[in-house]
Amino acid sequence: MRKLFLTIICVASVAAISACGPKNGKKSAAKEGEIDLGKVAENIVKDTFDGDKNTKDAAAFWFKKNYGIGIDEVTPDFACESATGKYDFLGEQTSSSYVTFTAKDSTLNRDDYIAYVTKVYAATAKAADDGKNVYGFLAKGTPEEAAAEKTLEVVLDEGKPTKVFGIEIYMGTYTWNFIKDGVYYMVDVKQLEKKKNGDEYPYAARTIIGKGLQKNMNETMDELEKALDDPEVQKQLEKAAKELSK
Repeated sequence: MRKLFLTIICVASVAAISACGPKNGKKSAAKEGEIDLGKVAENIVKDTFDGDKNTKDAAAFWFKKNYGIGIDEVTPDFACESATGKYDFLGEQTSSSYVTFTAKDSTLNRDDYIAYVTKVYAATAKAADDGKNVYGFLAKGTPEEAAAEKTLEVVLDEGKPTKVFGIEIYMGTYTWNFIKDGVYYMVDVKQLEKKKNGDEYPYAARTIIGKGLQKNMNETMDELEKALDDPEVQKQLEKAAKELSK
């Protein structure tokens, strides 16, 4: 039960960041969908990012600083439209960051999408301490298993379509971890869909990277339970609950 509960927490925390954003972000000074390289360079010198976090500039900065990955390394080879959604990008220091790319013809081809997953997989492996992607503690229980290589073949096999009562079900989600500077980071590459004439169809690809579990689930849950007993933590939770109820 504890394992299921923690799994829900971890998956939800990464998934939620892909669908949510602030309500009062400022628009980037650069053209929509383009990176203001001057702004990125300026912020690298400052060691932080001062602009709107829901911009490609912010995503480019924090992808490089937090994960050692250039924005070009996670930009798909298929033709993309300029970003049009307010929350197509997110760059933050203490949370997950993501980038979103919309297919130019507004329909994302399955082969193009798999090629994109493969490109992101290669980028995170390159950034990893030991040049490989791993399972992580959300998938495996021991440090040895969590740090074992999760091959591209395994990643693609886990995300492949399945048939239920003869109907193909394809979630379009691929996950793995990589270790950088001793820290586990979780990668979630997902296909975005929207309705057209009553049917769902893929139109964009999104890559989300954030801190994964640093210990196995039992140890993490024990730490969480101890933290919840802390009076200061309880006070902050009560404050957050009141804010949400407004």
